[in-house]
Parts: sequence; structure tokens; C-alpha cells
Amino acid sequence: MRRRPGLIVLLVFLGVIVIGGAGFFIFVWFTGGDGEASAPIEAEAVQPASPDFVAFDLDLEQSEARFLIDEVLRGQPKTVVGVTNQIDGSFALSLSPAQLEIGEFVINVRTIRTDDAVRDRVIRTLILESARDEYEFARFVPGEVTGLPESIEVGQTIEFSLDGDLTVRDVTTRTTFEMAITIESADTLSGNASSTITWEELDITIPYVGGDSIVASVADELSLELDFVAERRAESTDQ
Repeated sequence: MRRRPGLIVLLVFLGVIVIGGAGFFIFVWFTGGDGEASAPIEAEAVQPASPDFVAFDLDLEQSEARFLIDEVLRGQPKTVVGVTNQIDGSFALSLSPAQLEIGEFVINVRTIRTDDAVRDRVIRTLILESARDEYEFARFVPGEVTGLPESIEVGQTIEFSLDGDLTVRDVTTRTTFEMAITIESADTLSGNASSTITWEELDITIPYVGGDSIVASVADELSLELDFVAERRAESTDQ
């Protein structure tokens, strides 16, 4: 039986798509790695300016960093959430007068997980490129703290703004986080931080969106969030 040319062209086209899709899957699966950290995470800790300050270091077992991205996946709106607890950072706090010093924050972005292993490998390979050792860690170097009250008491929650330099891959951008810290006790702080940033600011282009992709669109902005608990550093002196 003679096959129609149109059918042959369609079959060839579908074959190319299948082969191309399989090749892409194989590429991201093997180049994306397993997402395991290559080294312990370590940020430059804040060193209190005077004995009036008490230093606190993040407890990674009780802390979590997240990004949230809105996308349309297979025709349905979806918020993608990526999380990791591989975070290091520190604070130095004086209650009266209220003063706050903040050390460098470092996040191992290679260890971020979403609800899909293939997406995680795409992130590590083509978006954050965190499978590469030189891009494994994102860093935030703090600048000015604004909005502190005149004094702080144990049990109080303080809200303030923190700006600084955020580096993801080899791109650094000025970013402001809105933060809240609760002084749970003389030995424990808890809190959160959030910011919104665009892919353009990070010089990142999301690949394979629209057209025949299962991802029809991805929002231009992403939300960055941090929930944390920080414990008093052993060598800190009493106020």
C-alpha cells in the first residue's frame, strides 16, 4: 500500500520531536547532577562591634530559604516553590539603644528542591547553573538597616528594611529585603525576610517557555523568602 506524502512528513516530524525531547531529557538529567552539596556552607560571620552586642548564628535545621514563581503548566496556573535549608548567616543585636548588625548570608542554591526532579535538574543546568561549582552558592552582603525602633525588649517583634548586594551566578544586583525579627529569649531569635526580584535583574532567561513547550509562560518576577531561627553564639558575653 502506498503511503501518502503528508503522512510520511508528519511521522518524520513527530519522530524528530520525540528524539529531540529524549535528547533534552537525557542532557538535563545527567548534567543536572544529584543536587548534593559539594562543600559545607559557610558565610562570613558578623563580629560584634562592642560588648553591648550579642551575636546569633542561624540554625539551619530550623531555617528555610524559598523561591516562588508563578507559571502556566500544561494549561493550568501553578506556583512553583523551591526550598532548601542549606543557609548560613548571623546577627549581632543590642537591645538598648536598638542596634543591629548583620553578617553575610550564603545559600547553597544547588540543594534547592521543588516538587519535580526534572525541573530541579533544569534549574541546576540551564537557569541557576548551580550544577557548576562556581555557581553553587548565592550570597547576600548586607548594607544599610532602616526602620529600627529606639529600643527593643525580649518578646518584642521588630520590623525593618535591609538592603544589600545579592549575587546569583556571577551577577550582583542591589536588593532590599523586608524583615521581621522576634526576640524569643536572651538566647534565641526567630524571623523572616522577603523580597521580589525580576529575572532580568539576575540576567537569567528561562528556556523552553511558550510555543510547543508544556510551560506556556513564567512570571517576570520571583519572590525570595527566608524563615529562620538563630541561636546565641557561645562566645557572646552577657549584656
